[in-house]
Amino acid sequence: MRWPRPASRWAIASSALLLSGCAGALDGPQRFAYLDGGGDGGTAAAGDGGCDPVAAIFVPSCSTSACHSAQSQQGGLDLQSAGMPRRLVAKRASGGPGLLIDPLQPQSSVLLTKLGDTPPFNFQMPLGAPPLGPDEVACIQLWINGAVQ
Repeated sequence: MRWPRPASRWAIASSALLLSGCAGALDGPQRFAYLDGGGDGGTAAAGDGGCDPVAAIFVPSCSTSACHSAQSQQGGLDLQSAGMPRRLVAKRASGGPGLLIDPLQPQSSVLLTKLGDTPPFNFQMPLGAPPLGPDEVACIQLWINGAVQ
């Protein structure tokens, strides 16, 4: 009897990505520009000490398969695709008044106020998970401030 050949590292890694809900194929690498700070993909604000909420917070906490991924876009919000924060500036929030990133009053941006104790539209984000810590919220605030400058 012949035993099957062990799976290659590539096959194992590919399977792990598929099972974890990978964002998609690599046929458009610019889609993942935010991960390395390249392209137009929402890097951290200058002088923020390395804070990058896209890679550190949005991707692992917000763009899960059922929330704000490129595919599901709950509330019309995609926190996974490249182009952040520019594509969120002055964009109306879904479900109530306010702008996702308010260029005139960044501290009132829905993207930020949804993280607080009294969020608009009744639900604190991330939904079904513990609230973000003060350092994470501060990181998002710096990112929003950088987006409107």
